[in-house]
Amino acid sequence: MSFWQKLFSTSPQQNEQKNQIACVENDCSCKSNEQLVIALQKATDEDVILGIKKVLLSRGYSRKDLTELVSPKFPIQ
Repeated sequence: MSFWQKLFSTSPQQNEQKNQIACVENDCSCKSNEQLVIALQKATDEDVILGIKKVLLSRGYSRKDLTELVSPKFPIQ
């Protein structure tokens, strides 16, 4: 498949999910690690959890650390 076929064949629902996760990542970028850990423990929405986990991973947390913080409801993509 060419690049253009892949680009135009993606479902709108998948794009919306990726956009929501990116928005969560942007919102979380200005928060401290402690604030993010608390938000992660309280979060229930899959996209919010994935976004927060991605930010914490980029800040040096390991997947093991994040798994210990939250029950493994959603995998990290």
